[in-house]
Amino acid sequence: MSYASLNTFTSAACANVMLMGEHSVVHGYPALVATLPMQIRIHWQTRNDDKLVIHSALAEYEAPITALAPHPALRFVLAPLQHYAPQFAHGWTLRIESDFPADWGLGSSAAVLAACISGLERLLQQNWSIWQKFEFGHQCILSIQGRGSGADLAACLVGGIVYFHPQQQRIERLNHALELSLVYAGYKTPTAEVLAWVAQNWQTRPQDLAKLYQKMGEITERTYQAITENHRADLHQAFADYQACLNQLGVTDHTLEKLLHELHRYLPAAKISGSGLGDCLVGLGHLPSSAFRDYLNTHTVPCSATAQQKQGAADE
Repeated sequence: MSYASLNTFTSAACANVMLMGEHSVVHGYPALVATLPMQIRIHWQTRNDDKLVIHSALAEYEAPITALAPHPALRFVLAPLQHYAPQFAHGWTLRIESDFPADWGLGSSAAVLAACISGLERLLQQNWSIWQKFEFGHQCILSIQGRGSGADLAACLVGGIVYFHPQQQRIERLNHALELSLVYAGYKTPTAEVLAWVAQNWQTRPQDLAKLYQKMGEITERTYQAITENHRADLHQAFADYQACLNQLGVTDHTLEKLLHELHRYLPAAKISGSGLGDCLVGLGHLPSSAFRDYLNTHTVPCSATAQQKQGAADE
């Protein structure tokens, strides 16, 4: 297929949830992330002018390809596009669709970034490796928010349950499945704010914080072994141990404590998923439909993270 003949196509990537590695992954320790069946899709359509037009539930956007202005709601689409815009021969219209709300803590930023990178790979007729795509996307993340491990991006790029180790430059998709249930707390504190709060709260105890991150990294490694060796009791204990670390870190607020207590009524293991002070909780197993009926503003998401989700960012 020549560049000139590429008129319309779709790229997509999945939602994701952090299983293990919150906070510690930012400091070089491993993480485990699972992609979910819900997707974000970008429909690409050529234009007969030099404009970029984006239609999204978050915003409408139009600008010349040669002068892409920033937009706070579309940062994770515009950042990769700005890098390669000089190579575009004409304009594009992008229509972005999502199966899930952006504020549910299911990695929408990483998903739309991965979908955009996948689309650029096809548009530019490249054959980038997973790590090349990750490095480019990670640089986009850092340019936008200053810090971030990119663990969710790594998962979006390959799909399934993913072991990510930033220091080892390792992105491994596990050939295993887990049944998961998610509960959205009804509100979300931006990750950058939570990280800044943790840094401020622990500034007089840097050695204790470093030891806590090391312990969290060790628990993530234990979780990896428990999943790959199908040791469910060890997996359940790892969830409990990591949640204890998040409690110690200080990112479990009163609402999350109540929701965790409720989750433990139905499931053998549950923990915060994400940076905390809101966001999601993840539990192992299936929640009955009767769960959380008395909790306002919460949303439950029964789903599975399976080995069959072999490709995260994909073209259609």
